[in-house]
Amino acid sequence: MVGFIEESSIVADFGCGVCSLWPLLRDMGMRIVGVSCNRKEQQQKGIRIMNIEMADFNFLGIFEGFVAVDLLQRIPPELWSKILLKISRSIKTDGMGLIITELSEEESARSVFSDLKGDGFPVVIGENLEDGEYIFRPLKSWYDQWLKNAGLSVFREEVIDSVVYSIVRK
Repeated sequence: MVGFIEESSIVADFGCGVCSLWPLLRDMGMRIVGVSCNRKEQQQKGIRIMNIEMADFNFLGIFEGFVAVDLLQRIPPELWSKILLKISRSIKTDGMGLIITELSEEESARSVFSDLKGDGFPVVIGENLEDGEYIFRPLKSWYDQWLKNAGLSVFREEVIDSVVYSIVRK
């Protein structure tokens, strides 16, 4: 995010997926706000934690940037549009963000979908249970549409081993 966001900017970490990088980001001059952290994060010097649910998160244009790492795959597909829109609304015009999330390969996603559906689970393509935990990995076309619907455009993107790394701009 360095080079994309000015020093002393306020950056939101949605889901606190990069809390291990907070000291580095802080040392680069960014002010970090952890939002909707699933686990209780240690308050660190210069880092503010806001343990509020995304459903209650309604800030408008207060952050210059954001990161959302491993946040979205824990969210069911029917909430992706709402969550991405809330994130987008919280970012100032021309704000930048980094989203890292896993995607589904269409063929394997359809196979898992068929298996779970056959077992009576009410699922959509991309949903899965792994070690008893819910996970959702969308198809790339769905992910792209949700970003667009939220008013986020892809500035740069790489997909490596079914993980998408997207730098987005509002």
